Amino acid sequence: MSAALRGARTRVGALLVPPAGDAIVKKPATLAYGLEELPPAVVTWISAVQHVGVCAIFTVYPLIIAHQAALPADQITNILQLAFLALAVAALLQALPRGPIGSRFLAPPIFTGVYLAPSLLALSVGGLPSVWGMTVFAGLVEVALSRVWTRLRPFIPPESAGLVIFLVGTIIGLAALRVLLEDSPSGILTARDGTVTACALAVMTALNIWNKGRLKLFCILIGMVVGYLASGAVGLLTFQALRDVLHRPLLALPKISGISWAFDWSLVVPFAVSGLAAAMNSTAVVTTYQRLTDAEWVRPEMTSIGRGVFGDGIATTIAGLLGTYGLTISSANVGLVAATGVASRVIGFAIAAILAVVALQPTLIGVLTIMPRPVMAAAMLFTAVFIMVSGVQIISTRVLDGRRTLVIGMGMLSFFVVSVYPAVFTGAPHWAQPLVTSPLVLATLVALSLNLVFRIGIRRNVATTVDPDAADMAAVANFIERNAGIWGARRDMINRIEYAVQQTIDAVVTFCHVKGPIRLDISYDEFVIDVVVTYDGAKLEFPDQPPTQEEILETEGGHQRLAGFLIRRYADRMVATERNDQTVVRLHFDH
Repeated sequence: MSAALRGARTRVGALLVPPAGDAIVKKPATLAYGLEELPPAVVTWISAVQHVGVCAIFTVYPLIIAHQAALPADQITNILQLAFLALAVAALLQALPRGPIGSRFLAPPIFTGVYLAPSLLALSVGGLPSVWGMTVFAGLVEVALSRVWTRLRPFIPPESAGLVIFLVGTIIGLAALRVLLEDSPSGILTARDGTVTACALAVMTALNIWNKGRLKLFCILIGMVVGYLASGAVGLLTFQALRDVLHRPLLALPKISGISWAFDWSLVVPFAVSGLAAAMNSTAVVTTYQRLTDAEWVRPEMTSIGRGVFGDGIATTIAGLLGTYGLTISSANVGLVAATGVASRVIGFAIAAILAVVALQPTLIGVLTIMPRPVMAAAMLFTAVFIMVSGVQIISTRVLDGRRTLVIGMGMLSFFVVSVYPAVFTGAPHWAQPLVTSPLVLATLVALSLNLVFRIGIRRNVATTVDPDAADMAAVANFIERNAGIWGARRDMINRIEYAVQQTIDAVVTFCHVKGPIRLDISYDEFVIDVVVTYDGAKLEFPDQPPTQEEILETEGGHQRLAGFLIRRYADRMVATERNDQTVVRLHFDH
């Protein structure tokens, strides 16, 4: 009997540990409150207010559409009320603890720049009804994608999702600079704007880095309050603006009587691609939440991602039906979670409640509409940093071979080409303008297209044989290590395969009366590694349940079943069959 099996006899109690691959969430040390923990009420509600403040920053996108449509102030306020109502529904959907909808994370939504270029085009083609109707269409596209999202995983690898997160953070950072320099065509930062931005950003940064108490949890909210005060001190926020806000009704229901919807075939492609980009963003954000909330995270969990994309699509559809703008799971708020360490899903319900209340409060909405540009820019810059780093961390979970390097590099290059030279594709056909003038949409298309092309010839196969009379397990480990390293497999995956294969061969040699050499075939296809062990001998058992302690200690068959059970724990799927007088053991590992 092998040393591994003899050691296993002393670890019978450890067999109660759930099999490898089961979802076990271990809270990282960087989190103050984990996913399922219940923070104190003060932390819950102040954190929720902080998240709402971040969400409110991105109402700049529906405001842009409303201003481009030349709407009067009362209609703009009504659109923002409906926008907050849509945000409340979306936040609630993502926080649901069970059911087919929602990622089950603290994942509030924001209005996203992904839909800006298509919405401006729709506004010029058919007015606001086209914007709202095509937003509904984009949401339905995302809903449809969510139903097959798991099957699309080979075409949307983690590094592409990480690229989207990094670029979304870049978009937020660049948008913050544009907001900050809006009144300066020459791009020169004025003293007043610089002072307010520096004050707000310094408070956020200082609280996040040097404060170890609860103030760190509310660093962005406190920084924004300081920014408002500094704006009043330097004259950017006037008493007249505050008085106009206070004269608005304290309570008013939003009106939906003037909403209508239109569909235009010429807008199908840009809005469909925007829906795909939003689904990519949701995938990357949910992946980031998984990584932030699980200390033992190794790869994206596609079921949660699929539910998140589904909820995202439903929320965008509702936003279109309510006569507002497209939204998606917030990459800015995941940056806030990373910065504060508060990830409790319960806060999502508090966020939804506050957003619903704000939707009925024209006065509160008015306070947001007069938010000084430097305050908005400071909050956007602070969250952009954490978002960009989260994207880099997701990308770095994969070994970047030449193919992945080209996908990521070309995606980044296409993004920055359009960002630096916005007129570079002005000669493109009219229908393609929303695809090539939106940096994120273009980068997404480039990355996905290259990934699709580079999948040609991606499947690789290697084989070797093992002499059962002189089985060299070190040589087997070196064979796996060498080839899996070339393929770019993760270290944890290589370790699992090495253990499972070594123990399979050891058990086959020990219990199966092998005749002739054992053949080992390994194949790799981006997201799966399949191992096939073929030999001439008795079939090895791989039971779902461990043998009893008495069976292990008193019978040889107990040792065999223990070996098979331990091997099963390290493979995601496995099966043993007999074919042509030979036994074939297939081990499947999800990468």
